[in-house]
Amino acid sequence: MSFYPEPSPVPELLKTAVFTLRPLTPAHVQLDYAALMSNIELLRLWGGHNWPTADFTLADNLQDLAWHDREHRKRIAFTYSVLSAAEDQCLGCVYINPLTKVLPGNETVLADVPSQTPIVRFWVIQSQIDNKLDSQLLESLIAWFKMEWDFSLVLYHTRKANEQQIHLLGDRLRHLYTLQLPNRGGTNFCYGT
Repeated sequence: MSFYPEPSPVPELLKTAVFTLRPLTPAHVQLDYAALMSNIELLRLWGGHNWPTADFTLADNLQDLAWHDREHRKRIAFTYSVLSAAEDQCLGCVYINPLTKVLPGNETVLADVPSQTPIVRFWVIQSQIDNKLDSQLLESLIAWFKMEWDFSLVLYHTRKANEQQIHLLGDRLRHLYTLQLPNRGGTNFCYGT
């Protein structure tokens, strides 16, 4: 089922002087895989689980990217690759999912939030965190959602263990919810404007 309203167009591009967002497709498999496998510990902290595993292969990644591409085309969820300005390096990813997919079973905690509200999660490679790309990405995402998307509310999600991202989101957005999600690494936070 689609969570983004028809006939609203799904934005296909966000371009800045520093990075470009494009829908993540199988065409990005090499760039995405290089970013994943060189940032394993960062991704495990970000995701709250043991992914990517040490034996995660390029073929596994191709399968994941095909799945993300199908979801994007069916408007079920949207995943964007954060690419360098030249589009020759993957710098991270942005995930846009309906609330019910990311936080299943928390309907009572978030009873005041429509079930099709998007939850945005993102990561950038460690070297780009050091260069403050995550801050630039967040600022761009906030503006992009206001100007290009047809959502009345957008939530940004992170885990308690990811202190750096908590500070980033907390400096720019308002903390709205604290959730206990054992399947997502314990305590999680949602922020919004």
